[in-house]
Amino acid sequence: MNVVSAPVPARAFAPFLDAIDGTLCVPATATAADIGARLAGQLLRFPLILDLDATLEEQVAASGYAPASSRFGPYCDNLMGMNWRLPGGRSVRIGERVVKSTTGYDWFRFLLHTGRRFGQPLDYVIRLRPDCGTTGVFLMSGPGHDVELSAGLLLRNSWMHWLDAVDVVVLGDQRTLRVTVHCPAEEQGIFENYLGAFAARQGLTLATHQAAAMPADGLPDVVFKTSPERALALAGEIARSVGVRCIVLCYHGVVHAYLPGAVDCSAQVQVLAEPYSAGLHALGGDWHSRHVMPPAPAADEAGWVATLEKEFNLP
Repeated sequence: MNVVSAPVPARAFAPFLDAIDGTLCVPATATAADIGARLAGQLLRFPLILDLDATLEEQVAASGYAPASSRFGPYCDNLMGMNWRLPGGRSVRIGERVVKSTTGYDWFRFLLHTGRRFGQPLDYVIRLRPDCGTTGVFLMSGPGHDVELSAGLLLRNSWMHWLDAVDVVVLGDQRTLRVTVHCPAEEQGIFENYLGAFAARQGLTLATHQAAAMPADGLPDVVFKTSPERALALAGEIARSVGVRCIVLCYHGVVHAYLPGAVDCSAQVQVLAEPYSAGLHALGGDWHSRHVMPPAPAADEAGWVATLEKEFNLP
């Protein structure tokens, strides 16, 4: 791997791979290929990948979730520690090498969701998962209502514990249920038989293919967080905009929206997202985009922000 971590104080995390605990410290600039190279021969993987070419920092900034969050949780539950460079240049260590719960205000999550206003990550300690060798992607297509109903049935099914991702791809009036399974090669047939029978019962057409890793849809332009039972309807409304493609991460109620073709699409983001803002907040959800500045913090958080801005002499 050609990526080199920036110099950090002695107490900070040094690059490491702990194959027993399944943790890895990599630069925030590492890509999926960099992580894969570091794990070569280890039978371990990091399944939360949105974009094969983007850095880990860019992916975390783009969304709190990836398709495999269905099984393994959001990014914040899989990034256990950071080396973080403060605005004044000082680097600090945040978090630990192992999974642990936190109490009180979550400083770690706060920094991950403030862009670079309070500095930037230098390195992440990421949580790894077993690499069983085979990834199968199952695509079920049919009438939109049947696809959406089938997604709900899978979410309530005990097989959910073994499925890495249950997503619905939405483009215009088209719906495709995408189920991803990672398992040993000898078990792949079990899932093929089950999902084949499931698709037949729902009147859906099933297509199966093997993949090298989890599907990587790219960095979303807008991320909408709502409740799982409302996500598909929301994606349907959003996808009525010409050319907008949505990936619904069904378990978490997250909609990743991809705008067609624009490089600077901040104006399009606002037009697309603003009509849903009030409704999302009423449900405890929200939206954000890597193309626009984050909204003003809530009253409680504003006090923390003001204290930090004063401490860091920020304007």
